[in-house]
Amino acid sequence: MRHKTLSRQKSLALILLLLTSLTNLDAKTDELLKSISNELAYFNEVATATKQNEHYQPYIISVFQGKELEKLGISNLKEALGLVPGVDMATDNFNNQTPIFRGSNPIAYGQSKLFIDGVAVNNLFFDAYSEYLSFPIEMIKRIEVVRGPGSTIDGINAYAGSINITTYAEDFEGFESSDKLVFKRGSYDYNMGGFIKSYKTDNLKVFIDFFYQEDNKKLPSGPDGLSQGIFGASNIALSRSGDAPLWIKEHSLGLNLEYKDFTIKARTLSHTGGSAYGINLALPQESDRVKLPSHYIELGYDKKIADYKVDIKAGVKYDTFDSKSKLAPDDLKLGSVVFEDGIYGEHYAAQRKLYQSSYLKYSGINQHTITTGYRFIKEETIDMTSKLSNRATGDAGLVDYTETLPFFDKNAKRDTLIFSLQDEFLLNSAISFIYGLNYEQTSYENAGFEPRVSMVYQLNSENIFKTMYSRAHRNASWQEMFTMNNRARVGSTNLEPEQVDAFEAAYIKKFSSDTHISTNLFYLLNKNQIHNSSTSPRYRNIVDTDIYGFELEYKGYISSFDQLYLNYSYLTGKSQDESKSESLPNVAHHLAKGYYIYNLSNALSLSGVAKYVGSKDRVSTDTREKVKAYSTMDTSLSYKDKQYDYTLTFSIKNIFNADVTFPSPQNTYIEDYAQERRTFLVAFKKEF
Repeated sequence: MRHKTLSRQKSLALILLLLTSLTNLDAKTDELLKSISNELAYFNEVATATKQNEHYQPYIISVFQGKELEKLGISNLKEALGLVPGVDMATDNFNNQTPIFRGSNPIAYGQSKLFIDGVAVNNLFFDAYSEYLSFPIEMIKRIEVVRGPGSTIDGINAYAGSINITTYAEDFEGFESSDKLVFKRGSYDYNMGGFIKSYKTDNLKVFIDFFYQEDNKKLPSGPDGLSQGIFGASNIALSRSGDAPLWIKEHSLGLNLEYKDFTIKARTLSHTGGSAYGINLALPQESDRVKLPSHYIELGYDKKIADYKVDIKAGVKYDTFDSKSKLAPDDLKLGSVVFEDGIYGEHYAAQRKLYQSSYLKYSGINQHTITTGYRFIKEETIDMTSKLSNRATGDAGLVDYTETLPFFDKNAKRDTLIFSLQDEFLLNSAISFIYGLNYEQTSYENAGFEPRVSMVYQLNSENIFKTMYSRAHRNASWQEMFTMNNRARVGSTNLEPEQVDAFEAAYIKKFSSDTHISTNLFYLLNKNQIHNSSTSPRYRNIVDTDIYGFELEYKGYISSFDQLYLNYSYLTGKSQDESKSESLPNVAHHLAKGYYIYNLSNALSLSGVAKYVGSKDRVSTDTREKVKAYSTMDTSLSYKDKQYDYTLTFSIKNIFNADVTFPSPQNTYIEDYAQERRTFLVAFKKEF
């Protein structure tokens, strides 16, 4: 909600490096906390357990409202994360895309955690959430992104950052959620349809969301990895270029049910995508596919009794990696065997995660709120099959190698116990502290004790300072631990957790309840980062990195008819492995992003989104040129008919058809992974 004194402002000025420069800022300050919007004053599960506006929370946090993102023509979660300071995107041969927070290990997954209404949804196989990046923005009420490792929820460490999606299941007094229908149509034969429906009585709240979407995306790619000798010099001539199948078909049904103090949160997601750049880096067929379904249900009990608050949860989550693909081209020769019709494979691994957590919060000590509890996790593979073309004869017919040549350890399992203790201490009206620790023990290498402490100092209603120290870790994913008999990746159960010590400081200048400039500095000491390569496919703890930089962020207005958001990030550092020290590879040192919404009338708005991603160095042994910098610009026109409660939005993405590529590892796809060029999108939303 726009502050009432905004119309009295004589001028608004902002200074943001590399983005814009205006002058003569004169804004009337707001009253402390009273002008904070009700929605942002509620419990923020990702950042902290205190009811505060994000500026007062002891983390570096950015918040994006779903309806504002819809105006911008943002289609899904991936596009929304592209606006976050310090966040870049990377991909791999599976097209398993992942956000990279502040340059942290861009070839690994699991650096960040994704929560949907407080439920962690990272899959077990990759420890990634690529299947959720296409989550339609119309299903999302708010996105809260914490940059840095200090954010925890129920004892879950977020190594480099955390993302909390709040759906329209969230319910506040005076903020009723509307039912809606959504339809979208776009480039690459993209089609989407979905709905949101809620039901509410005095004691019962039921919320359902559903969507289906598909496209036929194919992007030019190659020459593939055979050109670099991944199957030996004798097969280099078989390398191909062509269209990489990046199509998707997916549907999802979500349920949130609340009865008095009990909750049920459940979702089933069916995600099928093309085999992209090939499991073994050989360009696959158009029909080859990878399925990454995700299903979970969580039961919760949340009760406040006097000075105590009890929060008990138990849940189960099922993930599957299911691939059916042509792994190598016709006439491939391995030793004395010639595969005249190529090599085909079917790989299936299903995982189950059971978890239970109990937390007790006590606020009976003056100016202290103490929280303690545990989280227990039991993970295991419950089914696995491995089928390949006949390795002895070269015949294309599939042979079951589940027992003799498995691609994955069918007996993989891991137990984890996490204990947490935290104190929120309000020293006085200006200074507050949060300090505590996590202790984690697993079936493999333990992370041990991880402390964290933060301070928020409010000089006055306009000036806020923060300092933070935290230690966190990332356990190896199951791909990194249990993959077997694969030419591109080999797992190891001897991997230690990646570990980071983070030092952060921030300053926020508030001009009103919804206009601010913030700046933050960070210094990250990363140890035991997990890497592999095409020439050394076994995963190992071989890299330490020191990363430091700063981020600037502005959100506010120029006039009473617009909205403006800008940010700039700079990071640099050193990477040290067993043999060499070098500047950070595959990391953009400069990121600049922003959007502008101009409300032409109460019904019509015009917006633009701009993004700049700087060039990226290669690893020192990679002789290719740097990954080129790129700039993109999007625009959208949105019309809202208030009489009939429908909204129509037309968007053009990458207006100037910029060449966007994500880096590929050395000795794989030599020309990197090309991304979409100019695209179009039309979205229709009807509210009830």
